[in-house]
Amino acid sequence: MAFQKNRFKNELVNTVIGEDSSFKGVLHTQRSLRVEGNFEGEINSQGEVFIGEKSKVKANIFGRRVEISGEVVGNVEASAGLHICKTGKVYGDLTGDQLLIEEGAIYKGRVNMDVITSKNEFEGTSSFQTNAVSQS
Repeated sequence: MAFQKNRFKNELVNTVIGEDSSFKGVLHTQRSLRVEGNFEGEINSQGEVFIGEKSKVKANIFGRRVEISGEVVGNVEASAGLHICKTGKVYGDLTGDQLLIEEGAIYKGRVNMDVITSKNEFEGTSSFQTNAVSQS
C-alpha cells in the first residue's frame, strides 16, 4: 500500500475539529475525520482519520486508514493502513494490517499486525467471538 502525501483533501473529510478547538468525549462517524485541535476520549470512524501536525490527542483511535502528524497518547487501530508522519508522535499500541513510520517519527508501544479490528462496526463493541471446537 502506498500512502499519498495529500491523501486527505478537505472535500473528502466530513468532520473537522479545528486548530483552536477542543473536544472531550466519544466521537462516532461513518465518514472521514480530521483533528487539528485537541481531542480527549475515543474516536471510532468507518472512514479515514487524520491527526494534524499541531494536534494533541488523548484517545483510542479506530479507523479504516489513520494518518498521524501530531501527538497521540492512546491505542490506534487501522484496518486498512496506518501512517505515522515524520512529525508524528504516538504513545500507545498499534493494530492493523499495514504500517508506515517515517524517519523522525516518535513511537513507543507495541505493534500487532495480525489482528484486524477489535471493534464491531460502528458501535464500539468487541467483535471477538469464542467458537467452541468439538473434537471427535
